[in-house]
Amino acid sequence: MTFAVGALFSAVESNNYRMLWTMMHAMTMDELVKAGTAVGPQRLRELLFRFVGKSRKPSQLASSAPAVSSATANLEAVIPELLAEAFADKTFLPASRGEAITREIRQLLRTVHNQRAASPQIVLYRDVTHTLPSPNFCPAPLTDANFADVASRNGICVAAIKAVAQVESGGRSGFDDQYRAKILFEAHHFRKHTAKRFDLSHPHLSCRRASAKKYYSWNQYSRLFEAMVLDPVAAIKACSWGKFQVLGSNHNGWPDPVSFARAMQESENNHLKSFEAYCVTNGLIVHLKNKAWAKFAEGYNGKNYKDFDYDTKIAKAYAKYGGT
Repeated sequence: MTFAVGALFSAVESNNYRMLWTMMHAMTMDELVKAGTAVGPQRLRELLFRFVGKSRKPSQLASSAPAVSSATANLEAVIPELLAEAFADKTFLPASRGEAITREIRQLLRTVHNQRAASPQIVLYRDVTHTLPSPNFCPAPLTDANFADVASRNGICVAAIKAVAQVESGGRSGFDDQYRAKILFEAHHFRKHTAKRFDLSHPHLSCRRASAKKYYSWNQYSRLFEAMVLDPVAAIKACSWGKFQVLGSNHNGWPDPVSFARAMQESENNHLKSFEAYCVTNGLIVHLKNKAWAKFAEGYNGKNYKDFDYDTKIAKAYAKYGGT
């Protein structure tokens, strides 16, 4: 991207809307489309209401703004169009359609869509929304006693729990090399939790399940951080977290997805607690007791569990850990 990504997200991180406004005023039309979709609809509204004024409705802003060229794009005209086109935000639909600026933004959005679908365009190394805590540099690993407590409490064997951990995170640490809980950002879940609003502007974050797999090789935390700029709670809900890869939307044991995600950054014991809570809440303990791996995999991984052979992998891992 040609605009200053670092400065853009520094402004977002510090809630410096004046800096954002100044930066975006200096951008060409294509840069505005990239920057505007990157910072998301909430901040676009803030820019409009804070610097243009709250007295006029969005439709009035769009209809009253003069025609502009790519080199001197007027934010009063561009931002409502971005909201309407990129984010399917009907509250910001301009009064008139089919004008030159609308056609230009649509074409630029298609270009941005194709670029973002093909390769990473933005790499974020931190949570600029301040939603998640800093990494815990000494995350405690699970102990045999932790496994035994959960197994005893639920009448299942330790091998069954370890088998699930083996399949979900390789049986290794639930944390990455930067001491963050391991995650997998699921674009089809983000799509569901945001009502498909970001399909056009962020195809790598919001798409159908069939297309989501190709993004598993991308930097997952960068994707999470980028999605959190758009909708932090939906982004957290769309991630699988920790040693047992429990979805943030299944925050059993915690009151909300944010408190769940914060707990996932603390310890593997919290990962185990989330696994236990999910299994108890969703009636999966009986399948672990009965070694009904297909039924467990369907309940834990979804109806498409066969696509990844979850049931056979869990059965093999169970045998590996001494299960009989």
